[in-house]
Amino acid sequence: RLSRRGRTIIFSIHQPRYSIFKLFDSLTLLALGKVLYHGPAKQALEYFSSIGYECEPFNNPADFFLDIINADSTAVAASKEGHRPVDTGEVAEDNVDSSVVDVLHQKYLNSSLYQSTKEALGKVELGQGSKQRVSKQGHEITYANGFLTQLYWVSKRSLKNLMRNPQASVAQIAVTIILALVVGAIFFGVKLDRSGIQNRVGSLFFVTTNQCFSSVSAIELFIRDKKLFV
Repeated sequence: RLSRRGRTIIFSIHQPRYSIFKLFDSLTLLALGKVLYHGPAKQALEYFSSIGYECEPFNNPADFFLDIINADSTAVAASKEGHRPVDTGEVAEDNVDSSVVDVLHQKYLNSSLYQSTKEALGKVELGQGSKQRVSKQGHEITYANGFLTQLYWVSKRSLKNLMRNPQASVAQIAVTIILALVVGAIFFGVKLDRSGIQNRVGSLFFVTTNQCFSSVSAIELFIRDKKLFV
């Protein structure tokens, strides 16, 4: 429903089954920072078949592609030599054979899919190059909404979080009230003379220092939300 409204949806799927995989329009396979395939998802099996990797009957294409990248013997063609099996006791990224990745990457660079993609990207770069201006504005980060819109929604979200977790807010309010009573009791009845002015300066310094230290608690929001943002 969100995508039909023009939104871009980004999510990850861990080992998708075939009923989900067949919904993919475009497929990109990466290993060790190199592109092994980029093109229509329906043509992926045909492409790997053309370079000597046959998908076994009733095998999930998503698992088949991972087996190829990891140099699994069950997915490599009979004529393929020099592969090594995967140790299932290690992480998948550690088991990727760099030689297999290099071979698959080179085969992709020699394929017609890469040439067509390269030509399409070249046309896009030429079109953008003619419109771009040589100025600092081209390097500035732009946002879809203005500052006031961002401030409104961030403030609204923070207010909801405070209302849903009132314990911290109640504690801060209680500490502020107690501190106000203590400071008020200490500096109560200050006279309008030279010593009174010094006392007022001391009270302002004390209150300002306390506010600076109490605002450090706001760093928690950045620490907690940073993981979500990243």
